[in-house]
Amino acid sequence: MERSIEKIWKKGFEAEEKLSAPVISNMYKRKSKLVIQQINNTAKKDNFSLIPVAIIISVIFLFTGKIILAIYASMLLIALFFVNKKLLANLETIDIRDNTYNYLLNYRKQVKNIICYSTWIVGLGLPLVIIPGYWLFFYDSKLMDQFLVLDRAVQILLVLSLALLFSFLGILAYRLSTRIVYGKLLTKLETTIKDMEDLMKA
Repeated sequence: MERSIEKIWKKGFEAEEKLSAPVISNMYKRKSKLVIQQINNTAKKDNFSLIPVAIIISVIFLFTGKIILAIYASMLLIALFFVNKKLLANLETIDIRDNTYNYLLNYRKQVKNIICYSTWIVGLGLPLVIIPGYWLFFYDSKLMDQFLVLDRAVQILLVLSLALLFSFLGILAYRLSTRIVYGKLLTKLETTIKDMEDLMKA
């Protein structure tokens, strides 16, 4: 991704008529390049952190004798790693032939799409993967025996309640972590776009 960014700013942008002053134009090119690189580097590191997390969780479950659960959890995290990698690769498909301002607008739109898509994945997918994980963890336990003797309607109600709870907590945790990890960088991106808009209006 760094090569793609370097290519963008090495070739430069065309049609910068409204930011005609070369000094101002170059300043915002450098500022934009720095912000984009920071966001991309942070996203790559954030996504790569899933690999050691998968290894640690697998070791913990293997140590406690939960072999199937270890395989299940590690496969889910690795799958999430590749899904995120594909989403981040979409940032490289943004048209680089336009001017700096339009490039930043398209980049911001793509980032928002990724956040929105990831929110849906967390909200809908988390209950679907955690509930089977709970079943694997508590299989052949007293808690599972107590659950199985309950009325079928009560079982369904409990499962649906857990699904809604996991969905809510997952979305909340994702949004908070996104704000913590990317909040300042996305603010820089918004500020850069706003400054360029103010200059073009002047």
